[in-house]
Amino acid sequence: MYLRPTLSFDEARTAMSAMLETAKRIAKRPVAIAIADHRGELVHFARQDEPLVFCGDVSIRKAFTAAVSRESTANFSAKYKGVGRTLEDAIGPKASSGQGGVPILTKEGVCLGGIGVSGDSNEGDIAIGRAGVEAMGYKWEA
Repeated sequence: MYLRPTLSFDEARTAMSAMLETAKRIAKRPVAIAIADHRGELVHFARQDEPLVFCGDVSIRKAFTAAVSRESTANFSAKYKGVGRTLEDAIGPKASSGQGGVPILTKEGVCLGGIGVSGDSNEGDIAIGRAGVEAMGYKWEA
C-alpha cells in the first residue's frame, strides 16, 4: 500500500485565515486565494470583496501549478522562457505562469499541495501565499 502525507481541510483553513489577515495588512488591492492538494484539486478558496474579475480563476490556476510542479510558479515558468512555448501550452489551460503560486512542502520535501494568490503585486501575492504555508508549519522551498 502507498501512503503519503496529505493536506487536511483543517490545515487549509488555518492557512486561509492567516493569508486573509496578511492580505488585510499588506495588500494594496483585494485578492483571491486558492489552496490545492498535491493533485492540484481545490481544497479551499476565498476572495476579498471586489478583486479584479479574473483573480479567482488565476488564483486557482496558480495553486494547481505550484502543486503539480512542486515549486513556485515563478521558478517553474522560468524553465519555459526561451523554449518557444508557454507554460500553458506545455501543461494545459489549468496552468499559470504568473507569480504568486507557492508549493506546500513538508520538511522532508514532500509536496502536499499549492497556494495561489492573485490580485496584488507579484511580491504581495507571494508574501501572502508564504504566510499561509508558514501558518501550517510547512515550507515553500526545497
